[in-house]
Amino acid sequence: MSTRESLDRQLQELGDMLPDWLEKLRHPTQFWPQFDALAQGILDDCPECELPYVRRRLALLLQRHGLVRPDQAQP
Repeated sequence: MSTRESLDRQLQELGDMLPDWLEKLRHPTQFWPQFDALAQGILDDCPECELPYVRRRLALLLQRHGLVRPDQAQP
């Protein structure tokens, strides 16, 4: 499996988790530390040349689910 295929698989798995995960959250503030830890695991294993791709995919994943970091939310 190529690096890109492996990254796509990991990102897909993370995306597939989101609907159930978001539904079961007791409080929205629990989401970000957990998401960041999982995303960081993908980023840590990612070759430097693939970092822009992975960051873009993570941003699209959050956007698709309507998720905005509290510090980036517009009033």
